Amino acid sequence: RVFTQKIHDLIGTHVDVPAPDMGTGPQTMAWILDEYSKFHGYSPAVVTGKPIDLGGSLGRDAATGRGVLFAAEALLNEYGKSVSGQSFVTQGFGNVGSWAAQLISEKGGKVVAVSDVTGAIKNSNGIDIPSLLKHSSEHKGVKGFRGADPIDPKSILVKDCDVLIPAALGGVINKENANEIKAKFIIEA
Repeated sequence: RVFTQKIHDLIGTHVDVPAPDMGTGPQTMAWILDEYSKFHGYSPAVVTGKPIDLGGSLGRDAATGRGVLFAAEALLNEYGKSVSGQSFVTQGFGNVGSWAAQLISEKGGKVVAVSDVTGAIKNSNGIDIPSLLKHSSEHKGVKGFRGADPIDPKSILVKDCDVLIPAALGGVINKENANEIKAKFIIEA
């Protein structure tokens, strides 16, 4: 709320519309909307990612992960391939990475490695993403998931796969590790 008080004149429906990112979600966006409205009147278009009952959009939580799926489909199509049968590694299992993994898995893609802030796991036969989602929700991360083996989180970007999806912090692919990446394609999320 204090942050919004400091920037309320820098954001707006036709200026700069904040969206949720790491560590934020619908509740944070509702607070920004509420605080902004104290200065400028009720303006639900001032933020995206707010709760449905405050004017949010159905499907917003999955939207960026769905965009990753669409990008993967479009890219692979250019090479005569489809998501089905391709192997994927997802670095990051927050909102974007988990939705991307879920939607890719539903389309027949094989997610073979996943990481988040708690650790990294792999299963060359494919990770059961619905089970991992349940585990991650219950245990606040992928660490300890019994359907895959733990691996060094630093190795996630260089795992052998068809498609690498960096879905966490920016700048993870750099001059120190770029030459070691084995993925045929990279879709930055």
